[in-house]
Amino acid sequence: MKKVTMKDIAREANVSVATVSYILNKVDNQKITDETRCRVLDTAKKLNYIPSLTARSLVKGKSGMLALLFNRSERDGIWKKLYYGMLAERTEALCEQAGYHLLVLGMDAERPSPDIVQQREVDGVLLADVKKEAFRDISIHFNIGVPIVLLDSYIDDPLFHKVVIDYRQAFALWKERSVGRDGRRFLVLDTFTNESMMKAIVDAAQLDPESVFVLTADNADRLPDFLARHQGESGAVLNEFVGVFVANASRGLELELTVFCTSGCPELLPPDVRTLRTEKNQGQLDVAFQIMRFYIESKDKNPEYLRTGTGYGQYVSIPLQ
Repeated sequence: MKKVTMKDIAREANVSVATVSYILNKVDNQKITDETRCRVLDTAKKLNYIPSLTARSLVKGKSGMLALLFNRSERDGIWKKLYYGMLAERTEALCEQAGYHLLVLGMDAERPSPDIVQQREVDGVLLADVKKEAFRDISIHFNIGVPIVLLDSYIDDPLFHKVVIDYRQAFALWKERSVGRDGRRFLVLDTFTNESMMKAIVDAAQLDPESVFVLTADNADRLPDFLARHQGESGAVLNEFVGVFVANASRGLELELTVFCTSGCPELLPPDVRTLRTEKNQGQLDVAFQIMRFYIESKDKNPEYLRTGTGYGQYVSIPLQ
């Protein structure tokens, strides 16, 4: 099928190609009547016009493309794959609302190589759970001025915002609300590529090493035995997808489970599982996306706008409730 062009729209709507370009690229310094604008947009929709990202980039100085990068490993279980699938879906929804396209790239956790991103101009990058040692090699692939916001990563570089769950607050709230046998508790969590993130979570939990189970594809068959040893206790589980796996493995056991819902889908969990959640529209991804958009849009503003800042520091902690 022949690709629809602006010339086709102009011919059908009986306007100039320049008028079509102004309307479709949202150039607002031209005097165009509402009737003409509606006619052009309706015609574009009727003809199933798909805009060229390259042309948009030349006109607006932006590509309209954002990138989501995350790490993949052979040790990833199905829960990790579902987690990143949901992250990509939620990011795509935010992009659609804001008028962006999304490029999703899963990288080798040990040898990350985002070379493919160099082939596409992107306006901003969300980078999830990256190794501290690999971050510099990844970040230099992007043009100067492209904002990079990190998720689930502790990296001491003040140039980049890191959006993380406030695990100290979350564990304190969990212990306040849970009882368990003789106050004994346990933790089940997925592994993180960012070692500092992993350490921060375990330190915040303040539990004995024997009471912490780091779930991987290699040791998933040992989870039922771990849960059985903690019969009658209160357990915290990080992430809904790990929570579903733990809930299934704990059938028939007397356990008080609380899941830290970091993916925004607590409805996946059985009704007898307790949850800690982020405030609506103020989750980790929501805030990271807000920060990234601020810096993208600041390119069109005066310097004073950028100096006002996002109101966020180097590390942005997201509480659970």
